[in-house]
Amino acid sequence: MELQLDERPFSAVNPAVTSDGAYRAVSYWQETVPVTPGPALNEHVTCDVAVIGGGYTGLSTALALKDAAPSLEVVLLEHSVVGHGASGRNGGFSMPLIGWDLTDAASKLGEEGAQKAYRLMYDAVDHLRRTIRVRSIDCDMEETGYLLLATCKGRLGRVRHEVELGKRLGFDIEYLEGGALRDHIASESFLAGAYDPHPFIVNPFKLARGLKAVAEQAGVRVFEQTPVTILEDGKPVRISTPGGGVSAAAVVLAMNGYGAATGFMASRILPVHTYIVMTEPLSQGDLESTGWHRRRTSLETARNLIHYFRLTVDNRIVFGGEDADLYYGGVYRDSNDGMFAALERRFRKYFPSLRHVRISHRWGGVLGVTLDMFPAFGAGGEHGTIFHAAGYSGHGVSLSNYAGTLLAPGVLDALGVKHGLPVIEQPFFFGRKPFPLPPDPVRYAGMQAYRFALKGQDAWHGA
Repeated sequence: MELQLDERPFSAVNPAVTSDGAYRAVSYWQETVPVTPGPALNEHVTCDVAVIGGGYTGLSTALALKDAAPSLEVVLLEHSVVGHGASGRNGGFSMPLIGWDLTDAASKLGEEGAQKAYRLMYDAVDHLRRTIRVRSIDCDMEETGYLLLATCKGRLGRVRHEVELGKRLGFDIEYLEGGALRDHIASESFLAGAYDPHPFIVNPFKLARGLKAVAEQAGVRVFEQTPVTILEDGKPVRISTPGGGVSAAAVVLAMNGYGAATGFMASRILPVHTYIVMTEPLSQGDLESTGWHRRRTSLETARNLIHYFRLTVDNRIVFGGEDADLYYGGVYRDSNDGMFAALERRFRKYFPSLRHVRISHRWGGVLGVTLDMFPAFGAGGEHGTIFHAAGYSGHGVSLSNYAGTLLAPGVLDALGVKHGLPVIEQPFFFGRKPFPLPPDPVRYAGMQAYRFALKGQDAWHGA
């Protein structure tokens, strides 16, 4: 295996660090934490494990390895600034969805398979909750629960089935309508919902920066502003960067949707973009007009192309989804005026009492999406020492923070390091290769056709 960085996909985005060394925030979350970009790698280092990518996957894996084997030399290389990618731009929902809701997961995995997958995901949610509390990470964690909402009669059956299936498989899910629903959210756009009390929300960038601090305290060497230009498989694995290099006994690829820029699973893990708008802080009267002031529940609509929305600690509304796009040539784009306008229109429709409320922030980010929406974890390379975790397909906050727990035993075994980590049954997404798509223009045309089909089905149902 040899990977080589192609910088062309980054041509449409501004660099994370300005010419004078200042951090350039993209999302609101990234404005809430003062950041001094860390130093780049400017020498050649040798280590046991090199982690490529400074998002949740990379941070959780580096930390899990150091917890299990404190003497291990672990180096983390981040292209820009830790948390600048998806980990600092997402909605901040920690929930058990694994690409799909439970209904769709059961249709693809069978009920027994969906039950096992969701039990793992609830473990992931609980793991992140414990991590935040035990590590004392200040990330505005708020226990909100989660509601899957029907916005039209055509989606009521789907919501009911989600509840019935969840109860049958042993999960704590409740069907809400009428006054019980209005106790969570009072918009007339929402007819019923499937309520799960276990999910919670965070400020995702605060979480990423907090994990970075914890990892560094544990002895992980973190280098920001350090893109990996070449990775060469071998014994050791050799990594080249603009200012130096790394020789590592094992490597963890933790790039998710950005891995395509290196050629890693370029046809299998697609850099799909989604966008978010955020309001200015709501007054107490505005908050009460929505019925959202009592429970502060996190919300998602039962559409193919979902909407997801939540409150922040200062009572802003985060509103995302509506559409998603794969740009020709795999280009990355932080903004899209058409997407922002569509999101704002939908927001005003759901909350007509808030038509006067100003949109203060708009941003976009990259999802690592597979064709079947399921993640891909595993090990590869000539010697089985190149590990990966990717393809969270829009629901990665919980699983990416659990990735270290899932990957660490295999990494340590490959290194011949004794450890006392518990044996966790490998989930179905270990060792699989997502279905590939052909290169552009066929890939682009196919994804656009699929996107419009999903939008058409939503429109047909009135969702």
